[in-house]
Amino acid sequence: MVPTGEAEVEDESALARERRGTAPDLAALYAQHRGAMYRVAYATLRPSGMEASAEDAVSGAIVSIMRNGLPTNIGNWEAFLVKVVKRKAQDIVKSATVQRAGPPLDDLQGRKADVDVGEEAAEQVDLERRVVLLRTSLDMLDERQRLVAVDYIGQERPRAEIAAKLGVTPARVSQMKLEVLKLLRAAMAGREDQR
Repeated sequence: MVPTGEAEVEDESALARERRGTAPDLAALYAQHRGAMYRVAYATLRPSGMEASAEDAVSGAIVSIMRNGLPTNIGNWEAFLVKVVKRKAQDIVKSATVQRAGPPLDDLQGRKADVDVGEEAAEQVDLERRVVLLRTSLDMLDERQRLVAVDYIGQERPRAEIAAKLGVTPARVSQMKLEVLKLLRAAMAGREDQR
C-alpha cells in the first residue's frame, strides 16, 4: 500500500502494531485523547466540588499506565484511557470523602476531648458500686416502701396510680417517698462506711 495521505500512514502504523502485538506510544495517545480525558475527569469530580483535581486524575492515570505498561489487546484506546481516568477520579473523590466524612473523633467516643478518661472510668466504677449498694439497701424496706421506691421513684409512675395500689392518698405517697429516700440514704451511707 502506497501512502497517499497522513491518515493512511497512521492507519498503516496502527495495523502494523496490531499485527506485531505491541502497544502504541503513550505520549502520542495522551496528545491525541487528552481533551476527552480531561472532560471525563472534570465531569466525574464536579459533583463533589473537586474540579480542581481533574489534572491530578489525568496525571495519576497516566502514571499508573506507565507503571503497569500499556496493554497490547486494546481495540479503542480513547475508551481505555477515559476509563482509567474516570476510575482515578472516582478514587480521588472516595479518598476525599473518607478524609472529610463523619463527626470529630471525640464525638465518636461520646465524650469531649477535655474529659480525662481515667476520671470517666472512676466515675463509672463509682456509679456501679452505688447501684449495688442501692440494690442491697432495698432489701431492708418493707413491701409497701419497696413499691414506692421501685414504681414511684425508679419507674416514675404516676402518684395516683401508686396511691390506688396501696390504698392511700397521693399525699401519703409523697410522704412515703421522703421516708424511703431517707432510709435508703442512711442504709447506703452505713454500708459505704463499712467498706
